[in-house]
Amino acid sequence: MFPVHIYFILLVIFVWTTASAGEHMKGPLLLVVGMDSFRWDFLDRAETPNFDYLVENGVRAEHLVNVFPTKRAPNWYTIVTGLYPESHGIVNNHVYDPKIDPDEPVLAIVNRIEDPALWGNAEPIWITNQRQGGVSGVLNFPAAMTVAYDGMVANFTTNKYLNDTKNEERVDMIVELFARGAVNFGMIYYSDVDRACHKYGPESPKVVGVVEEMDDIVGYLVKKLKESNLYDVMNIMFVADHGQRNVYPKQTVFLNEYVDPSLYFGFQDSPVYSIFPHNVSQTQYIVNNLMRANNLTVYTKDTIPEKYHYRNNDRIPPILLMADRGWNVAQSNSEEPYWKKTIGEHGYGNDDPKMWPFFVARGPAFKKGHTNAEAFDTVDLYSIMCHIMKLEPAPHNGSLENVKHVLADYKTPKQPSVLRGFLAVFIIVVVIQTCILLATCSKLHRYKVQVTKLKSSAVEEEGLLDSPEL
Repeated sequence: MFPVHIYFILLVIFVWTTASAGEHMKGPLLLVVGMDSFRWDFLDRAETPNFDYLVENGVRAEHLVNVFPTKRAPNWYTIVTGLYPESHGIVNNHVYDPKIDPDEPVLAIVNRIEDPALWGNAEPIWITNQRQGGVSGVLNFPAAMTVAYDGMVANFTTNKYLNDTKNEERVDMIVELFARGAVNFGMIYYSDVDRACHKYGPESPKVVGVVEEMDDIVGYLVKKLKESNLYDVMNIMFVADHGQRNVYPKQTVFLNEYVDPSLYFGFQDSPVYSIFPHNVSQTQYIVNNLMRANNLTVYTKDTIPEKYHYRNNDRIPPILLMADRGWNVAQSNSEEPYWKKTIGEHGYGNDDPKMWPFFVARGPAFKKGHTNAEAFDTVDLYSIMCHIMKLEPAPHNGSLENVKHVLADYKTPKQPSVLRGFLAVFIIVVVIQTCILLATCSKLHRYKVQVTKLKSSAVEEEGLLDSPEL
């Protein structure tokens, strides 16, 4: 019978082996840091030694080309799903969908962050990671952090943007998760640059100051990663959703000067305005009248440029208005005066260089010292994330071919796993059993030798007793 103490030793070995494997079994590590409104050229206008340090050892793209409209919600969801807004359904910061809520057909994305009916048309990267055995920490990200996808939510998350949490504390929280082996993928988000751009305008020296504050956070992150022995193995991506440009309150198109507001239902995500005619037969009449306005482009759904990938979704309006660069649009002068207070704005076409965001990355998966990499699309970022973590991506619109120029020849390091733990225990069991078997055989052999000797002695004695000479 196999001794009980041997079983106990094997159990200890197995627990130790699989526990050790658990710290590394999730494969490559990836941290995505989102910085809202961080325009591609902001790094050139500020003193950013910590970003510079990362770029020297990593990659900086010339810029990213984001998706239309260049607003927060559609772009962040494109980044984490690899889908255009017409595919993932978050077509603006406000969405018209009476099927979800007839009493409140215009849904403010920020107020519906937990609504699966609004967000459930696409799979974000943290779910892709978890479906394939990874563990995700999404601490304060403006895109459906707590929405369940097939009953699955991010393993570690928060139900708010943590705007009341100090920037350094966000770093502490995510690094701690990585340091104790709890996650292989993490995301944190900062809106400081966005707020400064809206308030002061993106060309303001005050925005430069906020950019430098963000650089301090980068330095703090690097410090904490090094203290945790994570810096050399961590892949870090810094991304933004859009840039901003200066706007002026006097440069506003008022729609009631061209068409009766009673003919349609409309709402703004300035400089974009969505119009849903009460009577479909009046669509062309409304369009014709609005086309008389200067500094305004009027699209029907079928004339929206194909390059925007913004036609094939029921949430996209029958009539879409877009103000010229530097202009806003409002229904009337008495409308909610948001446009009167903001000096920086975004939402214009993604062919506007002022709308382009930045990209900086560093880690084993990225090339080193690639300081002016060719621009690529934000729709391709999901492909990068899946590639780094060796995940099979969900259906998406991006392509890994478009971003190979920023990636190193990176192979997943062989990591311990539970299977390897079982294999190790199996080998140990075989070795121990073999040793026991050999020991038993040896003991049996010695026993047989002793028995043989005894028998020989007995025979000799018997022979002596029977001898006639005695």
